[in-house]
Amino acid sequence: MDIPPEVLEQTQARFTRRDPERAVTMQHLTVGGPLAADSRFRVEARLTRLGVPLPDARAVAEGHEDALTVAARLPDDARLPLERIIGANDLVGVAYLDLARAAARSVGRVVLKDAQGRTVGFGTGWLCGPHAILTNHHVLEDAAAARTSVIEFNYELKPDGTLRDRVTLDLDPDTLFLTSETLDYSLVAVKGDTSAFGWLPLFGTTGKVLVGEALSIVQHPSGEPKQIALRENRLVDLLPDFLHYETDTAPGSSGSPVFSDSWEVVALHHSGVPRTDAQGRPLRRDGQPLQPGDSDTLIDWIANEGVRVSRIVEDLRARPDAAGNAIVAEVLAAQRPPLPGPSEVRGGAEVGRVLDLGAITVGPDGVATLPVTLRLRVGGEEGGQPSPPPARPYLDPEDAGHVAAYYAGVPEGGTPQARFLALSDLVTRTHTRTPTYDPADELYPWVDLWPDGKLRSLYSAREHTPGELIAADRAAQERRTTLAAREGLSVDALEEALPYNCEHVVPQSWFGKREPMRGDLHHLFACEPGCNSFRGNTPYFDFPDYGEAVRSDCGRRDPGEFEPAHGKGAAARATLYFLLRYPGVVRQYGERHLATLLAWHTAEPPAEWERHRNAAIFGRQGNRNPLIDHPEWADGIAFSEGLGR
Repeated sequence: MDIPPEVLEQTQARFTRRDPERAVTMQHLTVGGPLAADSRFRVEARLTRLGVPLPDARAVAEGHEDALTVAARLPDDARLPLERIIGANDLVGVAYLDLARAAARSVGRVVLKDAQGRTVGFGTGWLCGPHAILTNHHVLEDAAAARTSVIEFNYELKPDGTLRDRVTLDLDPDTLFLTSETLDYSLVAVKGDTSAFGWLPLFGTTGKVLVGEALSIVQHPSGEPKQIALRENRLVDLLPDFLHYETDTAPGSSGSPVFSDSWEVVALHHSGVPRTDAQGRPLRRDGQPLQPGDSDTLIDWIANEGVRVSRIVEDLRARPDAAGNAIVAEVLAAQRPPLPGPSEVRGGAEVGRVLDLGAITVGPDGVATLPVTLRLRVGGEEGGQPSPPPARPYLDPEDAGHVAAYYAGVPEGGTPQARFLALSDLVTRTHTRTPTYDPADELYPWVDLWPDGKLRSLYSAREHTPGELIAADRAAQERRTTLAAREGLSVDALEEALPYNCEHVVPQSWFGKREPMRGDLHHLFACEPGCNSFRGNTPYFDFPDYGEAVRSDCGRRDPGEFEPAHGKGAAARATLYFLLRYPGVVRQYGERHLATLLAWHTAEPPAEWERHRNAAIFGRQGNRNPLIDHPEWADGIAFSEGLGR
């Protein structure tokens, strides 16, 4: 699909206007790399997203230390991403190729057809949710164009040079079609089963890429089989709505996703920047001015422009015609699809796991013999992996009786202060068992599980299997033990550099990491270190402009304030429980914070997951969170009695 002349003109004008700023940026890149070329806020957000421990990240962002000096002190899994950013190491792990392949499967060729079914052009589009694709407005300008067009997946070459069997799906603009000429995007529903292709979530957050970092682009140039420009584009400028990056994108790639090195989509490719003559006319590669009717393939491109994903997300959130649409809500939820597991690939599509039964022998009597091996796990662990919990109901059917008995002695009525004192006494007196802090044993295997058997990060809602987080925490613990013995480093310093995948909603620094507070399961939640570090020890806050603010997938953070992207109700109830159980400990909150917590509690009432947590923790610790069992009690409790003075 050729880029419309007006889009080319606007792109060229934006690029030219930024010549002075871009020249300064390129000087900074030459001297100090991306860490010197971008803002401190974006540098810190990027390093946080990569899991680089923030004390070192701040030293780099503030210019106190050279990035190579900081990198030398970091553990391998944090050092390598930083070295890659600063250009000291271009190596990537082989898993990078798996991520690239998983991302590429979501990209398809948009085939434009007229009312008679004749092909009239091509573009690129990609699944940004299980039921919608994203491409350019100038590829699909209106619902009528989408209604006759299709998207083809697996249109690519196999290793032997032959084409895979493509999968063609119709578009469904009657269910959803949203477009923006200004931001040059169209969001369109797609018909059919897309489960074999996954999707590329839209993260409307900062920290996905820094100026100077490498970008990759998966594309169908001029309708050709799928191709990739791998780490050959570099981000050179950041505008409010657009990104500019070095050219390596073939012409005719309108609608392609632009990826960071973490394989997160940072932009929707929509135009190139052509070389121009003194009169401002685009030039062809032969040096002649572009003529009407000339194809994009003849243009001498000097840069590319993509629409920032964060701006597309912001626009979708603000559109009245998107409000209440289930598919849009699905896209904005930005849930990551499951990565394909070991599978057989047929025609480029994942068709599920293959059970290899080995050679099947048939005896003289015609009876087939199948060589099947059974492995039984009886207690303990196999291969270092924890045994699954025994079969038991997710919600204990007897828990309703436990709830009634637990609160039987709490007097009804009374002043809010009296209610606080009565419940505080109850949750303290019944806290008869105090597990120490060990989320791999105490939290992940059962307490924090959702009904589908998975864990979800409290602030980002990213899904994990219990085994993932258990293995990660165990590995981090082993490295801490090794480093402590070898380097003589303090436990606190090592835990900060190699954190658990666990969040204390009341930060540990507020209570000096003391037990039983540290191991109290009521305020512990699964949470990847990136979100944990992003929040830090910052109090919760409710930003009036949260929907329009620049933020990470974990939430928004300003100095002294943090609003999570997810889990507000659960975080609020856990914090209010802490005030009941440990009155006088929290000195960082005041009345305005209590108002925020109570508002979150009301807006997001407890559901099955929290009721399961409460019952499981009751079985382990002996006490309960009253706000989960009786949400209606919140307004009648003087939680200010639990604040430190």
